[in-house]
Amino acid sequence: MATAVATKHPTIKVGSKGAAVKLAQGRLNARGYSAGTADGIFGNLTRNAVKSYQADRHEDTVAPLDSDGIVGPKTWGRLDPPTIKRGDDGATVKLLQERLNVFSFVIPEVDIDGDFGPATETSLKAFQEWWGTLEVDGIAGPLTWIALWS
Repeated sequence: MATAVATKHPTIKVGSKGAAVKLAQGRLNARGYSAGTADGIFGNLTRNAVKSYQADRHEDTVAPLDSDGIVGPKTWGRLDPPTIKRGDDGATVKLLQERLNVFSFVIPEVDIDGDFGPATETSLKAFQEWWGTLEVDGIAGPLTWIALWS
């Protein structure tokens, strides 16, 4: 059963303006989805970027997205997940574990159990080292999430 990742942002869509839109645009651009200039105005270019981003995550087991062009709680949970570390648990850890397993060809695979224990930390550090430009600290922060294609 898919579990949504918690979010702290307002739902935004075409016509929305402000800091949340600017953040979403920046996160989309960082993941290679052209939302245009991060100007805080949710127009058609941003909507199209959101829809493409969501479509590419529609089939995921943990936190799948519907391609509706609206950045609500589920999409925010993927675009801006919280920083997590060993000892954390829950839906965001499951998302991390799923994303790490995409790279199991170069790092140890982990169980998707929602527990950020030693195996998840080892796998995350191996990913960070393999990626090459991330700090190898075993913490899933914004840059690590972007690299994991969250």
